[in-house]
Amino acid sequence: MRKQAMMAAVVVAAGLMLAPMALAGSTPATVSITATVDTFAEWANASPTIGPDDWSGHIGAVDQTRTATKALTLYANVTTTLTPTAGTNSGILTNGTETLATSYKITGDVTVPDVAYKPAGSAGGEFFAAANTYTVTHVAGDGSYGMSVSVQVVSPNNKAPNAGDYTCGVTLTASW
Repeated sequence: MRKQAMMAAVVVAAGLMLAPMALAGSTPATVSITATVDTFAEWANASPTIGPDDWSGHIGAVDQTRTATKALTLYANVTTTLTPTAGTNSGILTNGTETLATSYKITGDVTVPDVAYKPAGSAGGEFFAAANTYTVTHVAGDGSYGMSVSVQVVSPNNKAPNAGDYTCGVTLTASW
């Protein structure tokens, strides 16, 4: 019995010695985490609209100028080139066979904003010319760039244009 009591005492003593070691825990594991953000540029609103109420007024006379401006936001994490291209009706406000002289300008967070309107067209100096691009320079930690596209229309100086809605489209492509 003495032997059994001694064995029991040894087992209890060993258990008591191991208990603090078990409570201490193990060494921590440090987890390294990586996420990748790709280079991108996207418009806050991919389908902005300039409607009849956005204009400085309706055309109601010959040789009359009206303007409208639409604010745009580009989210980008890279320096981006904006290229305007003509969409519906070649970017010229049109109603059937009637057209209004249409011009554009881009202002805001572009390196060289337009000071004057450029006529819709693809010849040199016109808005849709291949050489007409705009640069948005990325600033680390920014990522949100505001700009405006403005359109100007002028009614003919020698006749009244047909009444109705005149429509066209413009595409602004952001690339890098």
